[in-house]
Amino acid sequence: MKGSGVGVGAEEARDDGYDVFISYSQNLDRDVAAVFQRGMENFGRPWYRPVRLRVFRDTTHLSAGPDLQGGIEKALSCSAWLIVMASPQAAASPWVRAEIDWWVAHKDSRRILLAWTDGDLEWDPAAQDFDWSRTDALPREQMEKVLAAAPGCPRWVDLRWLRAQIDERGSVPVNDPRLVADVAEFAAPVQGRSKSDLIGHHLRLRKRRNRTAGATILVLALLLTTATWFGLAADRQADIAATRQLSATSRQLVAEAATIQHSQPGLARQLLVEAYRLSHTEQAVGALLTSADIPRVVPARHSSGALAFVSRSLLVASSGDGLALFDVRTGALVSELPPRGSRPLAVAVSSDGRLLAEGGNTGEVRIWDLSDRRKPRRLSSVWTLSTVRDLAFDESASVLVVGSGTRVAAVDVRDPARPRVTGVSSGVTVSLGSGTAISGDGTLIATGAADDKVRVLRVSGSGELSTLTTIDAPSAAVSFSPSGHLLATAGEDRTVRLWDMARPRRPEPRTALHSPSESVRSVAFSADGRTLATGDTEGSVHLWDVSDPFRPRQGETLDGHTFVVNSLAFSPDGRTLASAAWDTVSEELSDNTVRLWNVHGARRSSAHVFLPGDGLSPQPFAPTGGVVVTGRPGAIWKVDGVPEPRRLATLPSFRSGGQDYSFSPDGRTLAAGHPLSLWDVSTPERRREHARFREVEDPQTVVFGLDGRLLAAREPLGAVRLWDVTDPDRPRSTAELPAAKPDALIDYKGSSSFVFAGDRALIASVRDRKAVQLWDVGRPDRPVRRGTVPVGPWRTGSLATTADGGTLFVGDARGGMTAWDITDARRPKRLGASQRHSGAITRLAADPVGNMLAGVDENSGSVRLWDVADPSVPREIALLAGTGTRPSGLAFSPDGGLLAVSSDDGTQLWRTDVGPILQQLCAQSAPITEAQWKEYLPDRPYDPPCA
Repeated sequence: MKGSGVGVGAEEARDDGYDVFISYSQNLDRDVAAVFQRGMENFGRPWYRPVRLRVFRDTTHLSAGPDLQGGIEKALSCSAWLIVMASPQAAASPWVRAEIDWWVAHKDSRRILLAWTDGDLEWDPAAQDFDWSRTDALPREQMEKVLAAAPGCPRWVDLRWLRAQIDERGSVPVNDPRLVADVAEFAAPVQGRSKSDLIGHHLRLRKRRNRTAGATILVLALLLTTATWFGLAADRQADIAATRQLSATSRQLVAEAATIQHSQPGLARQLLVEAYRLSHTEQAVGALLTSADIPRVVPARHSSGALAFVSRSLLVASSGDGLALFDVRTGALVSELPPRGSRPLAVAVSSDGRLLAEGGNTGEVRIWDLSDRRKPRRLSSVWTLSTVRDLAFDESASVLVVGSGTRVAAVDVRDPARPRVTGVSSGVTVSLGSGTAISGDGTLIATGAADDKVRVLRVSGSGELSTLTTIDAPSAAVSFSPSGHLLATAGEDRTVRLWDMARPRRPEPRTALHSPSESVRSVAFSADGRTLATGDTEGSVHLWDVSDPFRPRQGETLDGHTFVVNSLAFSPDGRTLASAAWDTVSEELSDNTVRLWNVHGARRSSAHVFLPGDGLSPQPFAPTGGVVVTGRPGAIWKVDGVPEPRRLATLPSFRSGGQDYSFSPDGRTLAAGHPLSLWDVSTPERRREHARFREVEDPQTVVFGLDGRLLAAREPLGAVRLWDVTDPDRPRSTAELPAAKPDALIDYKGSSSFVFAGDRALIASVRDRKAVQLWDVGRPDRPVRRGTVPVGPWRTGSLATTADGGTLFVGDARGGMTAWDITDARRPKRLGASQRHSGAITRLAADPVGNMLAGVDENSGSVRLWDVADPSVPREIALLAGTGTRPSGLAFSPDGGLLAVSSDDGTQLWRTDVGPILQQLCAQSAPITEAQWKEYLPDRPYDPPCA
C-alpha cells in the first residue's frame, strides 16, 4: 500500500450515510467492485451481526429514477470516504471524473483511496506527483486537483490480481487471504485503526466462529465434533507456524542488514523496517534502537571530495561543478552555490560558520557569506596561486591559508569583502602533499611534500610567511589539533605521527599510530582535540583516542568506502564525522561519495541527542519527556521538538563534581542534592529557590514519590531521610530509613541504592549484602518495614521497579540482574534472572510505560536492554555501544520514548519509541527495489515497507 494517508475512524461518518463510496467503471470493474464490496462489508463482522461498514455501490443502492446525477451526489454527500478503482476505462469515464470533482469540491481530499485494477500507475517521489507519462489509470485533471488540495502520495492498493482471479475462476471468496489483507489496507484508515489490529480482530472472529461451530456440532454428533476439533487444531497450528515463519524471516532480515549496513546502508535501513513490519522480535527492536550508527550517504553528485561542516547540523560538500549545503540529520539539500567553471577542489568554513571559502584549478578563491544558509551571498574573490588544493581558516577567521601543491599563500580576510594576499612561500621542486593546515591561533602553517618532509611556517602579524623548520616525516596529510599543541602527519609508511608543537622551531615526536593500510591519505582532529580520525587508501576510517598523546588508544574502524578516503571532517560538536572517498558506485562507475557517521569519541554511537553535561539523577526528565536536567554543569535542556538541544536555564553548582537535580512529577519543582533545596522551575528561564532546608557535606541523591508530596534523600552510605514537600517553601522532615552498611553497595554515591516502587507508597532500600528492605511509607512520619528481599551474597549495584511497583529488579556486583515479585511486600518471590553483564551493574532503569529494562555494565561501560514483559524470562534486546567513559546516570523519559545515559564526557539520549525511528529510516533511504526484494524475500510478493 502506497502513501501515508490520514486515519479517520468510521465513527465520524453520518449514522444514516455510508462509510465508503466506490467509484468505478461498470464496463470493466463491475465484478471486481462487487467482490470488493462484499469483502469490505464482511470484514471483521460476526455472521450474526449487521454490516459494520456500509459501502455504497450504484448497482446495489440506487433505484430507478429520473435524477441519476442527484442520487449519486446525495450518496457522495453522506459518505465518509471515496474509493476510486483506477483503470484506463475509469480514467476516461465521465461519471468517475464527475464523482472525483464533486468530492474535491465538497469533501476532504485526504479521504480518497485508490484501488488499482488495470493500466499503469507510477508515482514520482521527486516531483511529488504522478508520472503522467507512464500513468493512464487515473484522470490527470481530477488528480491534480486532489494533489493540490492534499499534497503527498495518496494511498493505493494493487488489486490487479483480483481481476485476474475473477477472470480465471469467476469469483473470489471473501475469506481469501490476499483479499482480506487488501481489504484491511482500506479498512484501516476508514476505521482509524492499524492494519495489524484489524487483521488480528478478523482472525479472532474467525477462531470464535470455528469454536462456535465446533460446540454446535458437538451437540449433533460426536464424530463430527472430533473432526471439527482437528480442523481447529490445524488452523491454530497453521497460525503458529505462520507466526514462527514471520519471526524467522524477521530475524534473518536483521542479520542480513547487519552484514550490509556499511556497504549498502540504504538497503540495510529498508530491511530493518521490513523486519519489524513482519514481526516485532527482540532482534528487530534492538536493531532499530541501534540503527543510528548506520552511516548516512550524502547525495552529492560527482563530488571532488571537498567538504566542511558549517555547523553541527549543516555540511557543505562539492557537488557537480559547484557546492551544496546539506542538512546533516535528514540529508536534504538546503541550498547550492553556483558553479565556478571548474570543480571546487578545496573548501573551508570559519569556526563561527559565517564565512566559506572555495577554490579550484583556476587559482581563484571565492568567499561567501553564509549568514542566510538558504541564500548564500558571494562577498568577494581573490587570485592566489596557480591552483587551489587546500584551504583552511584560523580560529578567528582572520587568516585564510591556501595551498597549491607547490606553494602556500596567506590571505588576510579580516575584511572578507576585501581579501588580500599577505604572503606567499617560496616554491619547492617537488609537489606538496594533499594537506595544508593552520593552527587555531593563525600563527603556524604546516604543509606536506612528496619528499617526505613537512614544512612549518610562521605567519607574522602582517601576514608574511617565514619557514621555521622542516620535519622529516611522510606527509600526504597534515592536521593541527584545535589547541595547536599537536600536529598529526601521515603518509605512505602506514604511520600517523603526533608532534608536540609547543616549540614550533623544534617539534618533538610524541607517538606513532600504526595503520593496517599501506598509506594514510587524510587526518582530522575532533573539536575537543581528544579524537583523531585517519583515512587510508583501502577505504577505511580509523578512530583514535588521543586525549593522552603519549598513550593513544585505537578506537573503532569505520568500513564502507571501497577506495581512497581523501577527506575527513568532524562536526563542531564532534558527534558527526564526514568522510569522502573515491568509491565504486557500480561495475561501470566510480565516484567520490560522502558519508556521515555518528560517533562519540573514538567509537560509533547510535544515540539521538548529545548534551555537553552529565550527572543524571534517577528523575532527570520533566513529565513531558522533552526537557531534561543535568547536574554537571547544572542546566535544563529542551531536547524534543527542536532541531538541536537548547539550554533553557543554567542552575547553580556548589561543587566541582556537580549534584543531583530531580524533577517533581508535575515538572514545576526541582530538588537539588547539594545543598538539599527546592527550586521553582515552572518557567525555567526565571527559576527561583523555594527553600534550602539542609546543608550537607556530601551530595545527596534526591527522588520524588509519585504524587510529588514526598521527597526521599540519601547521602553516600547515609540514611534515607523523608521530607514532606507539600509546601515547597516549608519542607518538613518526617522520618529516616536505616543507612546501608559500607560493604553492601558497589556505588558509594548511593544514587541506585533506593527506589520508590512505582505508584505505590513503598520504598526499596539496600540495607546490607544480603537484604533489600521494603518500607511502607503510606504514613511518611511512621514508615513500617513490610518485608525483605534476600539478594545476597553479592553486593547490590542498583535497583529499579516497574511502573506498577509489582516487580523489583536488582543488579549485583557479579553482573547479574534478578527480578522479584513484590506485589505482596511481606512475601517477595524470585521470578527470573539474567547473567549477561561481565561487570557489576551499577545502574538500572525501567521503562515507565513499556516492558524495557536498561542496565549499565561497570567494566565495559555499555548499556544492555532487556524485554521484561515476562520478568521470569528476561530477553536481551540490544547492547548500546559508544555510551562514553564510565556511565554514571541512566533514566527513561516518563513517556518511555527516550533513554538518557550520562558519563564523564556528556549525556546521550537514545530513542526507544520505534515509531519515529521507522520514519527516520524511511526518510534516510530509497525504497527497496523489486530486484532487491526478490533477492532477500523471494517467497513474498513485492510490497516495499516505506512506499
